[in-house]
Amino acid sequence: MKKPSGKILIKYTAASLFCAGLTWLYLALRDFSSAPELERCRMLSDAFLIPGLLMVLFGLLVVLSGKGALDGISYALRRAVGMLLPGSRLREERFFDYVERKREKPLRGYGFLFVVGGIFLLVSIFYYIRFYQLYLPGK
Repeated sequence: MKKPSGKILIKYTAASLFCAGLTWLYLALRDFSSAPELERCRMLSDAFLIPGLLMVLFGLLVVLSGKGALDGISYALRRAVGMLLPGSRLREERFFDYVERKREKPLRGYGFLFVVGGIFLLVSIFYYIRFYQLYLPGK
């Protein structure tokens, strides 16, 4: 089996720390420590759902961007910055040339967003199921 490189570990660690920070922030803004077990399960489900969804949806945005769905917006923003800032008109290119240049270097290495987001979503689903086990014990 191949040993993971340093870049991969940094990506996964940074994404996990970001999600863990959002989870902690969600729980810190609520009275988690003194809540009953039923409310704790609900809070934990919500706390893991938010960063998990953010990561997965951000990954989808990166996929769409890589497929060219946002080329027009990025070209227009680049063009606007070039017109507003003096001295930044280094390269005037047409939209077709811009798209061709972007296609030469496709976006890679963003699968970690889906993996980390999926793990947080699975933890959220676990606490969601646990919440309903406590909420509806006889059914």
